[in-house]
Amino acid sequence: MGSSAGSPGNGPYARGGPPGRPDAECSSRRYNKGMPLNLSSGVGALSEKLGALGYERVRRAVSALALSFFAIVYFFIAFNTPLPGWETTFLALAACYVVAFFAVVAEWFWGRWFATGLGWSGLMVAIVSVVMIGWDPALIIYGLLHAAIILPLAGKSMAARYDLQEGWRQRYKMDDLGVARLRKTIVRSSASLPSLILWALAPKEPGQGMLLSLVALALVATGLSGLVRLRTWGWLAVGASAVVTVLGGGLASATFHTLGFSAVAGPDLAICFLVAAAVPFVLPALRFVRARA
Repeated sequence: MGSSAGSPGNGPYARGGPPGRPDAECSSRRYNKGMPLNLSSGVGALSEKLGALGYERVRRAVSALALSFFAIVYFFIAFNTPLPGWETTFLALAACYVVAFFAVVAEWFWGRWFATGLGWSGLMVAIVSVVMIGWDPALIIYGLLHAAIILPLAGKSMAARYDLQEGWRQRYKMDDLGVARLRKTIVRSSASLPSLILWALAPKEPGQGMLLSLVALALVATGLSGLVRLRTWGWLAVGASAVVTVLGGGLASATFHTLGFSAVAGPDLAICFLVAAAVPFVLPALRFVRARA
């Protein structure tokens, strides 16, 4: 299972059929043509309206602006925080948003997914925190800025600029269902990154899951690097990270309450995203193993 997972019959990414034919022009600098998309029933009317709205470059700029805002803010906090031990945490958070910024601006096929995952992470933290502690203008602004990452990147027209690029789909022989599975896994895995960074790199006392948290973060980072290259071990790394986070997440609750954070900002939210990230490829992986047995 270590070979390229996008090949026909060679991993859970593929369905064995040829990719679709190009039917539209798009302005990606790397690839010139878009491909048809079968949207799942979970995509709402808002996404449909955004898909027909147009203004793709403006929307991309809005999302990139929000990503750059968080990158700059986290860099500034990292170099000016009065709290010892938090520099690495904020530098790692800033690095996530920098990667998302360049992926969106460069129109890499996975850029929309990665940025959307970071957006959902911040939006969910803001929503749950408001529900738990009440109205807070800072949390509202935090959530709205992350919504400004998600919404501009939604819709068919934005998908045509990123995940529907013909080049990578032909290279890895990906059909629409394989693309949908990969999209869900990358979005959910990237959504777990901020929570895992806070859990793994924030200062903590001995016995509060330091080793497990670092292992979980390393597995997710490794898994994402494999997923964007369509390697089956990338999905396995994400699944292993979910298991490690479940095993060690309970040790972090006391740490987050001591620091003044709700545990939802740490492993609790990461567990939800990581389990959801592993689910789309469970059945295809089982079918692949049975076929090889």
